[in-house]
Amino acid sequence: MEQKGKSWIRQSNDGSLSAYNEVFDECYHSLKDGALSETLYKHIYPSLAHLESVYGGLPSEIYALDICFGLGYNTFALLSTLVQKGYCGKVHIFSPEQDKNIFNALHKWAYPPYMSEYIENINEIMYFFASAQDKKMIMHSGILAQSVAFELYIYKGDAIEACKLLPKDTFDIIYQDAFSPKKNPTLWNTEYFSLLASLLHPQGIITTYSQSATIRQNALNGGLKVYNYESGMVRGGSVMSKIVLTLKGLKPLHP
Repeated sequence: MEQKGKSWIRQSNDGSLSAYNEVFDECYHSLKDGALSETLYKHIYPSLAHLESVYGGLPSEIYALDICFGLGYNTFALLSTLVQKGYCGKVHIFSPEQDKNIFNALHKWAYPPYMSEYIENINEIMYFFASAQDKKMIMHSGILAQSVAFELYIYKGDAIEACKLLPKDTFDIIYQDAFSPKKNPTLWNTEYFSLLASLLHPQGIITTYSQSATIRQNALNGGLKVYNYESGMVRGGSVMSKIVLTLKGLKPLHP
């Protein structure tokens, strides 16, 4: 996908920017909820609250899988939230991205201050991955606020191919944030959710914006417990796990 000028940029209702993807004919975020708000309230906040609940605080190492990288909001919001929480530890983020040109297109992207004030080298990261080899798990590492060490692994290629390279029972957090089932059905079927379940740590959590009954059934059939999740701040989503969850705002949908 080649993006030209400002034609692909969309402003969302919370003032943060999103973008339109011509291939999938969708925006990367809900413009109604707001790009940053959706990221935080459907993904970042519930996932970290779950880890804090399970471990009595955030673990010293966190493994996250972000499907897919897109504009990088989930990845960068996770890192900036950890900085703001005073986290001291290491986070490993793995993210596939099929659009090989997105990293060039994001040079000098106007990320919300929530992210850019805490991650000063976003452009450096984009330059690094723009020149990275396709179909290889390429890693960029760094440290934020002298306390949050991170390793960001990008796979420029098919998401399912990338997932099959990853270690089983490892990921504390999986952000299931692919384009919609109508536009990208292979990342929402039962076989795919079974693959995610195999990657998920026994006490891990999957977050997604989808509230589709069909998608939830696919996740159940893939071996996951499924919950409706309402933050009260944006429209609801779903969370999934291997264990019974006790987060506020959850309604179990599994038997």
